[in-house]
Amino acid sequence: MSDWKEALAKIAKKNFGVTLDPNQHSTQMSQEDLQINHIAHIPTGRQATAPYNFVPLNNKIVISKEIPGKGECAFDRYHTSKYTGYIKLTIETKTPLYIRDTLDGKEMLEYNGEKNRVNPDFFSPGKKVRIPGSSLRGMIRTMVEMLSFGKFGFFDDKRLCFRAVADRSRLGSDYMDIMVDKKNNCFPNIKAGVLKKLNQSYVIYPSKTLPAGSKGTQIYRINFDKTTKVVDGTTGFVVPDFEFREIYFQPVIPSDHTHYRWDNYKKTNVPYKLRYAKLASVSDKKDTSHPQKGFIVASGEFGTKKHLHWVINEPDNKCISIDENVIREYKDDSSRDERADLLEKLKAYTSGVPCFYILNDRKEVTSFGHTGMFRLAYEKKISEHIPPEFQDGTKVDITEAIFGNEKTFAGRVFFEDAFLQNPTDDDHEEIQISKTLLGPKPTTFQHYLVQTEENLNNHPRNLAHYNSSNAIRGNKLYWHKSARWKKDNQGDFNPKIDTKMRPIKSGRTFVGNVRFENLSDIELGALLFSLELPGNCCHKLGMGKPIGLGSVKITPTLMLSDRETRYTDLFAEWPLTVSAFPNKDIAYFKKEFEKHILNEIKETKTKLWEVDRMKELKSMLVFDTVRDDEKTRYMTIEPNEFRVRNILPRPTVVHPLPAE
Repeated sequence: MSDWKEALAKIAKKNFGVTLDPNQHSTQMSQEDLQINHIAHIPTGRQATAPYNFVPLNNKIVISKEIPGKGECAFDRYHTSKYTGYIKLTIETKTPLYIRDTLDGKEMLEYNGEKNRVNPDFFSPGKKVRIPGSSLRGMIRTMVEMLSFGKFGFFDDKRLCFRAVADRSRLGSDYMDIMVDKKNNCFPNIKAGVLKKLNQSYVIYPSKTLPAGSKGTQIYRINFDKTTKVVDGTTGFVVPDFEFREIYFQPVIPSDHTHYRWDNYKKTNVPYKLRYAKLASVSDKKDTSHPQKGFIVASGEFGTKKHLHWVINEPDNKCISIDENVIREYKDDSSRDERADLLEKLKAYTSGVPCFYILNDRKEVTSFGHTGMFRLAYEKKISEHIPPEFQDGTKVDITEAIFGNEKTFAGRVFFEDAFLQNPTDDDHEEIQISKTLLGPKPTTFQHYLVQTEENLNNHPRNLAHYNSSNAIRGNKLYWHKSARWKKDNQGDFNPKIDTKMRPIKSGRTFVGNVRFENLSDIELGALLFSLELPGNCCHKLGMGKPIGLGSVKITPTLMLSDRETRYTDLFAEWPLTVSAFPNKDIAYFKKEFEKHILNEIKETKTKLWEVDRMKELKSMLVFDTVRDDEKTRYMTIEPNEFRVRNILPRPTVVHPLPAE
């Protein structure tokens, strides 16, 4: 295969029945093509565990009946057919709650930009402990989106990256199809060169091909001792993991080499062939035995199995520019070992660093990395796993109508900070080192993508990954659990993965307001339905959700304003402490919203929480101790529970709803 995108198109056609145009950077799937229904029954031995799960995507989007800013929704007046007022929020912490405080001016000067320096205190500008309105707004916006059957909200539309050298799933074979020529004993399909930064752009100067012609190569391999790390043909020449050195060598042409792998069934080593150009020695000085200049590159450790370094030729004098989107995707790849970050290495090696890369048929760089088997970007972007109608900017759903957007119209809800009530010296936990808090790992495709009955067959070889036509699972939520946030060994602090925090204790109360203007009964009902959850349900807020922090119970109190009376009577509703329309209470607005949604989705059930998709949401919201079990824990690396890529079940499979 001469081009990785052509290879990918063949893979997609063979494995997924999807036709990809190799000349297109991405291919948007239609609503009918996307698989959005996750498998219902997963055998016990194939079920994954996680402290999170997903509320499924909805089959239908409920569109707002009115467009904000127009007609009865114009922003220049209060409308008698709409409602204005505020909702008082009483927020009780059911488990410890933590929202990180900022550094004040004095602390910023003291730390002088020191990396990983954080304030462990709870959010308290002006020494007043509070929940920021922005945190409440984000949490409730997502809840409104799910309950109102809206469009899937904010997402970072990028191509994720992966590396699957020894992966047992289809991803592993697809990765190898792209990176090596299997028909030619896995001869590399990759290119090599030197990465440089020119002004604000990045370019690659391709390595020379020696000797010129079809038998030439840019890339070589050389053995090193697995114990001492000394490179063959040298005395004491060692290349540290993830580093490179300028060297000299005698070029050779590629040939076949015999390697051995352990066959667990035959209980013996089985020979196989790999094709590459193998060097006998290198030197840090040029001489008659080592005339050619180049670079030796060490990849990361892999136990005691790895024994070959990469060597590439010196660069030519012509360069290839790298698109800024490719650079952004590289920077956004949170799974990359920071020691392998070429853009960071360029800050120390301004003359350039060796790299490996893939070109498409238009000779554009699509992925690059520090070693020959680098992290590769998927062909598809996140948006290609979200139904097109969820991304239709011409359609305004209820969530967008209430909260606004960046371009067309402003929101009509305003979340104020919620302040801690009756603060005392005993409101905070002691400062502790928390258990490790890592970012989301959407590259775990067997969790984040819909998997079907067909995908389960021949597991894990048949799983859908990010080049498939399967949709994302939906909105990610965390299970309510008992707070187990303290690290056992408090003296063992790693600033790269650990954080110090001082949460607010459980049983404390915060009070804040949500102000709103010109909301319809359905819109106000959506807001209230999202705030006042069923009796045994709670929201999740702040940091540390996977380790049990942030479970809160919200009790709303509705205050409606009669704007006409307010502006004709100087002292009317000042202050507004009694609702102007007592006959229209929270229950009334919630019911109006509920009836509207059930009618729009053509549901025969009489309660929204009885709809199948809402049962999945409710399962995640139920607050009790039953969630502290094996089904809601992170999987482990040792032993490696990720290797077989078990599938994450639906929430109601993990924890069925209690009988009512």
